[in-house]
Parts: sequence; structure tokens; C-alpha cells
Amino acid sequence: MVSNLDSGIDVPEDGSNGSKRETRQDKERREEDVRFPHSLASMPRNSGPGVFTSILAKLARERRWWDVDAVFAEMSARNIKPNRIHLNAAINVFAKARRPQKAEEWLIWMQDNDLKPNEVSYNSVINACAQTGYVERAEMWLGRMLEAGVQANEVSYNSVINACAQKGRVSRAEMWLEKMLAAGVKTDAFSYNSVINACAQRRDIERAETWLEKMLSEGIQADEVSYSSVIKACVQKGELDLAGYWLERMAAAGLQANEVTYNTVAGACLAAGDKDRLERWRRLMRLEENTVLKDPPLLKPSRPSSCTTKSLADVDQDILSDALPKRAEETRRRRPAAESRKKDDGGAVRKHRPTQVQGSVDRSNTWMWARLLVMLVVLQLILAVWSDYAVQSAKS
Repeated sequence: MVSNLDSGIDVPEDGSNGSKRETRQDKERREEDVRFPHSLASMPRNSGPGVFTSILAKLARERRWWDVDAVFAEMSARNIKPNRIHLNAAINVFAKARRPQKAEEWLIWMQDNDLKPNEVSYNSVINACAQTGYVERAEMWLGRMLEAGVQANEVSYNSVINACAQKGRVSRAEMWLEKMLAAGVKTDAFSYNSVINACAQRRDIERAETWLEKMLSEGIQADEVSYSSVIKACVQKGELDLAGYWLERMAAAGLQANEVTYNTVAGACLAAGDKDRLERWRRLMRLEENTVLKDPPLLKPSRPSSCTTKSLADVDQDILSDALPKRAEETRRRRPAAESRKKDDGGAVRKHRPTQVQGSVDRSNTWMWARLLVMLVVLQLILAVWSDYAVQSAKS
């Protein structure tokens, strides 16, 4: 079934005419597939290479990857030799259609026919692999791009960094960002946000903070996504003091928190029973003048946060006082009825007889060995019959 986004058709929610519209679309597509080669053949004979480049660009916009071969067949019939622009346009068609294997095949064809791929060629393949989740292949093509001496730009690195981050491969994303910085390629907020968000998803506050500080030290302006990722990680680990520190720095930068960040912070404050903090942060996230600090705090709060974490001794005492009564109650509830009854004369608790359990275990072992012995006897009989049959066959 064709996606609604790709087809541009609004399928009704009740599905009354959905099947008819889909069938009509498939019919139109088949008719277009038949007409397209004829329309190419009917073009003026003096059509130059630029015309076919425009046709390939149109196919990329419409994601009609199945018509690429017809375009090059018509070019061959007109004795028009494809150049690097045509091949890059063809690779772009497959990349937009999320066909990374076809894009790779055309890039390899370029290399085999002495048409040196440039950054556009590699970036299309890298982006196609990254968008479809083939992270290893995206990394491979970026490595080949660098080995071929082609200068990678921010599009090349950002595609791989974001693909690694979305798959949770934080170390790989950090490695490519470090290579990007070492190569002197211009970084932007997207480059850092991918790594920051990946660290925050794993609740690794230290690494997320490190990359955010690195981002700010490089003179790159952080956005709402940068701060919100760190704040969310702090809240999820119960570090409300640290979350407030980054919230104040976010407000000092003139950035207003979005609804997701507000709900995350509000839920944590309500869970901690700190309504005063919630009210102050509410005004802070709305950038009200009386709460925004012109100079954010220079020192981070000590961890763990005092508002949500007690001393270790208090925590141990709370755990013991809360767990021991429950455990005793569960023990009394699970105790067998036979143990709760006492003898009429002495009042002693009846005990289980482990000898019965041991006897059942011994009997099960005996039956297991008996079954094994029977299987061995049957196997010997089968071998004897087979050997007799083999001797009789040899004599005859």
C-alpha cells in the first residue's frame, strides 16, 4: 500500500472510498509507466543533456525511482553520454525514494566507469543509508569518502552522527563528532544536539553536560533542544537542583522552555512535594522579568540534589522500616495452613516431612535411569537387525 504522504491522497477515516482511490492510483501509475518511455522518445531530437537532468530532478521530487532506467536508455539511444551530474541526479532519486542499495549500485558504477564521485554523490548515499537505519553502511561510505580524498562537509558528518545517535550508539556518535572537529568542518547546533540527546536518553548527565559546555565554548548558540535534553536527563535521575541550574541558564540565554520540558519539570516537582520550586520554575520558564537572572549561577549544585535525596543512613532506615513489616506480613500470609495449626496437647507447630520429598526425587531418578536403559536396549536391537540385513544383502 502506498503511504498517504507519498501519494498525496487524503484517505477518508471510515475507509469507505479508500480502496477505490488506491486502485485508481495504481491504475494511473501503471498507465504512467507505459506512457513515460513513449514521452521520452517523443521529445525533440535536439534535446540536450540538461533536459534529462531536469527529468531526473522531477523523478527525485516524485520519488519515481523505477523510471530512472528508462531515462538512461533514452540517453543511450540518442548517443548522449551520461556525466557526473546525471549520475548524481540518479543517485538522488534513489536516496529520496529510500532505496539505499540502488543508490550504492549507481555510485559503484560511477567508480567503475572512471567518473570520480564528489561530495554530492557520497552525501546522497550516506543520507540514504542513514535515513533507512543502515548505520554501519553510512559509516562505511563516509570512511570511503575520506579515503578517496573527497572533502566531507557538515552534511556528511551530521547524517552519520544523527544515525548513530538515534540507534543509541553514543560512543560512535561522539567519535564522528570528534573527527568532525579535528577535520575543521564547521559544526552547528544539530551536530551537538544529536550527541547531547543520545547521552540524555541514556541518562548520562555528565556526558550530556560535557558536550553542551563544549558547544557553548565553541561559540555555537544552543537552542531549546540542547538545554531541554539535559534538563530532562537531570529530572529523570532526580537531580532537581541540577535541572534548576540548567533551567536558569536556559532562561538567561533568552530561550523559553517548550511544553514537554514544562510538563517534565512540573511532574518532578509535584512528585517531590516542592510547590514553591514549581511556582518559581513556572515563572522562569515563561521568561518573566522578575525571575530571569541576568548572570546565571557560575557554580553547579553539588550532587546528589538535596531536595530529592536523603543521607544514606536515612535511606537505609527508611528501606528497612518499610520493607521489614511487609516481608513479615508476606511470610505470615504465605505460611501453609498445616504449619499454622498446632497440636492440641503441646501446642507445637507441625513440621514438614522432607523425607517424602527426598523419596519422590529418588523415584524420579530411578525412572529416568530405567527409561535410559530401555532406550539403549532398543538401540542395540535396531543395530543387530540392520547388521543382519546388510550381511544378507551382501550374500545375495
